[in-house]
Amino acid sequence: MNFGFNSNVRVGEAIYHVQTEDRGPSHPFLDTVVYMAGRVVYKRSTNYEKFVRGMEAGTLAQKLHERLAQQHREVIAELEGETLPFQSKAKAPPAAENAGASDSLDLRLTNPKSWFAAGNVTLEVELCEKNSEQAVADADVQACLEHENHRIRCADVHTDVDGCATLRFPMPANVAEGSSLVVCATDGSRHGELRFRLKSKPRKKTPAPVS
Repeated sequence: MNFGFNSNVRVGEAIYHVQTEDRGPSHPFLDTVVYMAGRVVYKRSTNYEKFVRGMEAGTLAQKLHERLAQQHREVIAELEGETLPFQSKAKAPPAAENAGASDSLDLRLTNPKSWFAAGNVTLEVELCEKNSEQAVADADVQACLEHENHRIRCADVHTDVDGCATLRFPMPANVAEGSSLVVCATDGSRHGELRFRLKSKPRKKTPAPVS
């Protein structure tokens, strides 16, 4: 059962996109992600595996929906109250050791010449720490299509012990002009991102009829 909420929230001059979703029994977490200008600035995950044990199927969807809605509202309230961790850091004096801490992951595409074929996308990526080059395992990796600050989630996976992951999905038809393919990796407060601007295929010119 996959369902969720999406909200745009204005705080001062900044506009955030808050996305909360349940990915289903294979990944029993309620995930809330806060985006700003297409970048992940905050994530909250709640494991509901113990919560659903012994619960009747008839009430399971309702209870999860209520919890999902509650978590979505709580994050929005904290965002508007400027009490989320990244907002507190923004108010604090800059410290040299914290510079770039939220963007300390290096996300790489390892198949740049073969990621798109026959209308299907196959993104083979690897994730490591920027400074140590150490592989980052069990991080969330998500691929989205973005157009005018609106995102459509296409695929999400977790990195393996070697920091590698593969995202596969069919490219939607009629992708809007100016759209971007965005791949985000999140590990706690750290994140990395890849962004590709999609170009529409040029239309074939039809020869003018000879009169």
